[in-house]
Amino acid sequence: MTLEELKTRSEKAGFKYAYGKFKKPTEPPHLVAISTATDNFMADNKVYSKDTPIQLDYTYLTKDVKMQNKIEDEILSDVAWNKSDETYLADEEVWQVSYFFEI
Repeated sequence: MTLEELKTRSEKAGFKYAYGKFKKPTEPPHLVAISTATDNFMADNKVYSKDTPIQLDYTYLTKDVKMQNKIEDEILSDVAWNKSDETYLADEEVWQVSYFFEI
């Protein structure tokens, strides 16, 4: 998967999506992706495999299992992923769960 495919899949699944941040305030639910670092495989001063870890944050106001299933079963269907605990962000009065995977 590429970042462009992630955007396409997210929008096709019915999510508002942005890389990094939205340009304007956007009401949840929505997805925001960021690249957290690189995880390249290197040997002999050469990069053989470029892997980019991605954090995909799902921000929402009320729990919706169907929407989370769309993320897991449609958007991330062909990648290995892990998920954080659900966290309440009191200053923004929203819930957030993060998905971690590589592209």
